[in-house]
Amino acid sequence: MNGNRCWRSIGSCALLVSLLLCVGGNTAAAPPDHPVITEVFQEPLATGGPVGRNPSDPHQEFIEIYLPPLSDLAPGLNKDALNLAFYEIDGDSSSPSLTRVNYRIDLPAFDLDPSNGLTGLPRPPSGLVVLGWVDYVGNPATDLKGTPGSRVALVNHGVTSTADYTFIAINGDQFSGTTNFPVPVAISHLDLISDPVTGKIEQGSSVYLLVNRDAPGYAEVCGFSDPAVCNDFPNLPGGTILGVSSLLDGFAGNDDTDFLVDDQPTDPADSTVIDHEFVLPIGGAFSLLVPQVAEEFDGYQRWFLDFVKTTEDGIAGNQDPALDAMNGYLTVSNLGPFVPTPGSVPSSNSPAALQLALPALQMFDVLTNTQAFPGLVAANAGGNFGINILATPGSSNNPSAMGLSAGMSSFGAIGQSAISPIVAVETFESTPAGHTQIVGVTVAATNGAPSDPPLVNPFGIAIAFYTAINPTTGLDALGAPLQATAFVAIQGLPDQASVANEFAATSLGQLMASQLGISVFDTRGNGAALVNPATNLANGLVLGPMVATIPTNPALFINPIGATGSLVSTVLGSAEVVSGKTTYNNSFNVAKTLVQAREFPIHETSTTGGFTPTEFIHYADATGKAGDPSSGLTGVLTGRSFQLALIDTNRSVTGFLESGATDDFGLVVEVGQTHPGASVVPGEFVFLSLMGGLEGADIDSLDVPPFGNQTNVIYLDLSPLDTVIGVKTVSRLFVVDGSGGGEVDVMDVIALPEPHAVLTLLIGAILLSLMARHRGVSDQPVHSR
Repeated sequence: MNGNRCWRSIGSCALLVSLLLCVGGNTAAAPPDHPVITEVFQEPLATGGPVGRNPSDPHQEFIEIYLPPLSDLAPGLNKDALNLAFYEIDGDSSSPSLTRVNYRIDLPAFDLDPSNGLTGLPRPPSGLVVLGWVDYVGNPATDLKGTPGSRVALVNHGVTSTADYTFIAINGDQFSGTTNFPVPVAISHLDLISDPVTGKIEQGSSVYLLVNRDAPGYAEVCGFSDPAVCNDFPNLPGGTILGVSSLLDGFAGNDDTDFLVDDQPTDPADSTVIDHEFVLPIGGAFSLLVPQVAEEFDGYQRWFLDFVKTTEDGIAGNQDPALDAMNGYLTVSNLGPFVPTPGSVPSSNSPAALQLALPALQMFDVLTNTQAFPGLVAANAGGNFGINILATPGSSNNPSAMGLSAGMSSFGAIGQSAISPIVAVETFESTPAGHTQIVGVTVAATNGAPSDPPLVNPFGIAIAFYTAINPTTGLDALGAPLQATAFVAIQGLPDQASVANEFAATSLGQLMASQLGISVFDTRGNGAALVNPATNLANGLVLGPMVATIPTNPALFINPIGATGSLVSTVLGSAEVVSGKTTYNNSFNVAKTLVQAREFPIHETSTTGGFTPTEFIHYADATGKAGDPSSGLTGVLTGRSFQLALIDTNRSVTGFLESGATDDFGLVVEVGQTHPGASVVPGEFVFLSLMGGLEGADIDSLDVPPFGNQTNVIYLDLSPLDTVIGVKTVSRLFVVDGSGGGEVDVMDVIALPEPHAVLTLLIGAILLSLMARHRGVSDQPVHSR
């Protein structure tokens, strides 16, 4: 799970504030005084390595390093012979080479002071050095393509020479060698059989280090596959082999699903073993100096060259790898909108630049009977200047099934930040599932301020795909249909300074105020307090007694018995667990006879009808994630109804506001009444799937717009349980912890009425009133039940 990252999509003032707070973690712009890694890109596996490459592919694997000019170079670095080495260290917890060096590349010396004669390669005009491949012949490789003076560098569509940056051919001393590009002093180890096909940069979790070979702490640690007799263990935790004094720059990619970007370095004592925790553990010599970045795509890029990380600002004790990871790096993909750019790196004063992702990323699912506002995948790929964007779609070819129109303008996306130009998509109850509109969307961008530098690429056209979905079944571990799905949506309520109770004014709060105990029922008796405008939802001491805490002591875990099995067997047998996912690994006692969960004996609730909120809500996708800015499930106005609502708080007893990003949980319902011929029986436990995904998937991204939410309303639409498996009512709800921390804090579960129930009550009240008037006692109060 990679849920807790800085949001970089601007669609409202609230999001702009969020982004500015995110950027605020960086020190003021200043050029680095030492060499830094600006980009690392691994070409996707499907497109192959330098052998058998697509000649038109500009995104070949490369490493990019920036060398500062002499005027900025820190004292102590050798200006006449700067000797650098690049390391990749394996951090994959399941790898046999964990903590060992995958490879080391020694760069040729650079002379940053040519005034006294060159003793190495001159600093290129841009300061950028790109390490990459030159083209091979044959598979397996039999030679380098071309002649020693005409080798082709496999970056930027293939080049034979560079003027602004220096290209170093990491394979350029193989076979007959190359003379038109410099080559490394040494590589440990380049395998002629596998590396030409697979590349050197590893997929998965690896630590990337740029070190000074002349520093006292430097050690020549070799790659674990190097046939030479050499130590391949750098001991980053201890810093006793490769010392921190040699470190110039470093970061780590982490592809572990349990990695949280704001929880680093990770404590090895935690029960879940995740990547890098033995390489960059708490207290490790390199741990605070090497931030870990979530691997999402194929590469990594330094956000701005002149934004200083906490490890570079010279303030002792200020090192914060989590802050550096969130604010210092972004991930790049060959599909965009951030793409690999060998030989080019943005600074904060670069002009703003509109960048659209390719069509493969412009695909959006929208739930039928909703008005959705998915944002195109786009970005300001330039400097730290704002841009405003408007997306105008072409006409719908079937407006009775799907309507398309320009959404609100997106604005404020500063440099190297995603932005989501919105298209409004309306679907109806009659819209057939699978209906797709393919449409060109014209995107127009303008400068955020008249004084900003001229905008780069102010216009673009994106080819977007909008598909209506209406899933009815979940999935088993093999991906086959299983039972019924459910729909879960979240409404986030941030703390408003002038309002004590933000929930009371919501459409659900207003319904509860008038119908609590009549057609709306609370489970824990907190409904009256939740709709009382005087209840301070920011006061942890007020909320404490209301919270139904999920136990963290295994002795308090539970295992209720259902008609066909227990809660433990339901969770262990769920598609989520059987598929091999680690979601609930920490949710049991040691013997796996009890599960970390909370039971809510709800008022027996119909699976049909229910309540429709009038506010924007955020549906969870099939994996349980909610709030993706480019999703057709985010920021939705719905015509669908919900039968249950969980009221959750992110306020701790001490008043601290948690992010909600680790409030992972799954939902199990107990079947009440059934229809004739139902495929389940009363009392059976049903582990919900979400939006047609795996049975038992957890909800794990509760920090949804407008962000910083202190209260979340989590809505449950169980209607497919009625239509697919014959469930008329549900009688119990279980919230199963999916993070091991018991962090979701439910204050109450609200059972919501069928629309006709409210109508019946209103008609009954009117009839009673008329009868009372007829009897001449209209001044007496009318009671209804």
